[in-house]
Amino acid sequence: MKKIILLLAGFFITCSITAQTQGTIFISPTNYEGVLSDVTNSARAEALGKNSITLDGIRTAFENPACIAPGTEKIQMALNYTKGHGSYPKSYYPAGGFSYKVTDKLTLGIATHHWIDPDSYWNAQIGNQDFDTDKKAQHVYSFIAGYKIGKHLYAGLSGNLLREMEIKGKTTAKDFMVNTGIIYDRAVSVFKSTKVTNQRLRLAASLYNTLLDGEIIQRANETVIQYRDMPTILRLGTAYRFSTPVNLPFAQKGKKLKEQPQELSLTASIQYGNYLKTRKNYTKESEYQTMAGFGLEATALDILSLRLGYFSETRQGPVNPLDRYATKDRRKGFTWGLGCNLPFEKWSQQKLPLNLRFDILAKQLPDLLDENISTRLTPDFTDKKLFLSLGIEISIK
Repeated sequence: MKKIILLLAGFFITCSITAQTQGTIFISPTNYEGVLSDVTNSARAEALGKNSITLDGIRTAFENPACIAPGTEKIQMALNYTKGHGSYPKSYYPAGGFSYKVTDKLTLGIATHHWIDPDSYWNAQIGNQDFDTDKKAQHVYSFIAGYKIGKHLYAGLSGNLLREMEIKGKTTAKDFMVNTGIIYDRAVSVFKSTKVTNQRLRLAASLYNTLLDGEIIQRANETVIQYRDMPTILRLGTAYRFSTPVNLPFAQKGKKLKEQPQELSLTASIQYGNYLKTRKNYTKESEYQTMAGFGLEATALDILSLRLGYFSETRQGPVNPLDRYATKDRRKGFTWGLGCNLPFEKWSQQKLPLNLRFDILAKQLPDLLDENISTRLTPDFTDKKLFLSLGIEISIK
């Protein structure tokens, strides 16, 4: 009977996912915020306004498992590191993955990404109780399959093991989620001009938590538990790319640059995300949480890329006018970054069959905090700090 009462208490404890200190409320969209909604696993996607599901590669396979299916590389290895958060200022996000093209149609991959908050400012709140902790962490381990199911169509499926350690050294929640996704990619002819070539259109969709498992149980110990929402996230995206000739004087001074395509490749991408309502959801976060992002990428000589973007995410706003919300009802920001592609396979005349991609993003944190309130708790809580993301991909033909 005691256990049933505790379970029911956990049901009614929260009507939103919040962290509170001294009567001040910080809203986050889910208790798995660190690995679900803070950042993507790709510095390139972050620089493009969080446009991830139309990009190839293992780094974006968590948002869309179909991302590993296109491309001709036999093997891809990738690492990404991101650091920065307004109210978890010491937290960081390491990620890595590996994919292997088994056949021309089938690609398999594994990936892992993490959110780690060492020396956390926050206690763990579970079952309406506070528990001291020196460190918080969330971990995801993914197993991914991508398949070419048609001339222009790719599909993907992943199984993801989530593990939360809200209390240092203790697993406070764990679950297994299935993600699915598709990509449709084909050549198009939007502009009729000899100076506009290689036009391609890509459409993509993905569904996180495809099985609509709407709950997860968070445990501090055998008697203190709480029901939490596990979101279902629908993402839709499109990207259009074309190339145009370009004459760059410096490109004629080096043999390797002369061998590169003397063109500028331009890509525009848009992505939309929305939390869907499912059964067993205990809160109303699906009514508030949406995301829209826009990105532009220009790549010269198939080597150097400049990226610009903007994104906006809606969050829950104050429900009670007496509440002091330290987070705004919208998280937004302009994004930018650089990329560098090194085609060693081409430069070595296929003697070294690998290509490298480096990506970097360094900017101010996204606008989220009401700093008139949050900085009263500690001056370390601020959006006026560096948000850094670095990525590398190694592709082997």
